[in-house]
Amino acid sequence: MTKREKTRELFIELINKQLKPHNVTYEDVKGDPEWYMNYRTSAESEEEFISYSIKRIREVLKCSKQMATKEAQWFILQWGLALELTPTKQSIKSKNKKNNII
Repeated sequence: MTKREKTRELFIELINKQLKPHNVTYEDVKGDPEWYMNYRTSAESEEEFISYSIKRIREVLKCSKQMATKEAQWFILQWGLALELTPTKQSIKSKNKKNNII
């Protein structure tokens, strides 16, 4: 198997791993160029996914941890799921102030 084929298989594996909680696969989303914006994940789940990705990239592509980390970061930048919106203290204060709750 060529490096390109290995990389493609790994890419599909990582996408499937991200989408597993949504019961969706690469085959389901490959026709939608903005599929990664249609699903959300938590910051905690994203961190777990990054750790998994680094491990798999190192195993499959036989690269250093530093290179695998960079590759995982690129993957997240390009195809990472959108993060769930969590209210910040400032947004809660603004909302409370707007509704005269303070």
